[in-house]
Amino acid sequence: MSYEVRDAIVHENTHQHLIATWANLIFAIFKKETTLAGVQKVRQAYERSWRLNPNGLCTMMIVEPRAPMPGAEVRKALAEALAVGSGRTLMSAVIHEGSGFHASAVRSVVTGLAMLTRLPFPHQVFATVRDAANWMAKNPACGTDAVSILRVVQDTRLQVSQFAERNR
Repeated sequence: MSYEVRDAIVHENTHQHLIATWANLIFAIFKKETTLAGVQKVRQAYERSWRLNPNGLCTMMIVEPRAPMPGAEVRKALAEALAVGSGRTLMSAVIHEGSGFHASAVRSVVTGLAMLTRLPFPHQVFATVRDAANWMAKNPACGTDAVSILRVVQDTRLQVSQFAERNR
C-alpha cells in the first residue's frame, strides 16, 4: 500500500523499514534489521521511480543507530542493488546514523561494498542525513536544496511515525 505524506510518497512502511520517494529521490530507512525482503522492496520502488524519472534518480539509504550489521547475503544483495543503478543513478548516499564503534564499522562495510562494486556514479557514506543532504544538494538534479531534502526525509519519518501511533 502506498500513500502520500506531504510531498513524499510512502511505498512501504513496516517495523523493519520505510521506503519513500520524493521527486527523483528514493530513500529507504532501515529501522531494524536490513533484510533481503527489504532490499527487494527498495529495488521494486527504484524500478517504479525510474519509469517516472528517466533522467536519473538520487538514492539515500538510511540505517538507524540500533540496526545490526547486515549479513553477507544481504550485503551482496545491497551491492547488486547499487550496481543496477549504473546509468540510472545520479548520486547515492548511505547514512548510518549514530556514533561509536558499531556505527563506524557499518559505515566501513558500506564504503567497502561501494569500492568493490566500482560504482559509476558519485557515492558517499555519511553519519547524518543533514550531511548527506548537503552533499546531494551540490547536484541540482537531486533536489532544490539541502534544506528541502532534509525536510522531506524528516517530515516523512515524523508523519509515518504519527500515523502508526494513531493506528495501533
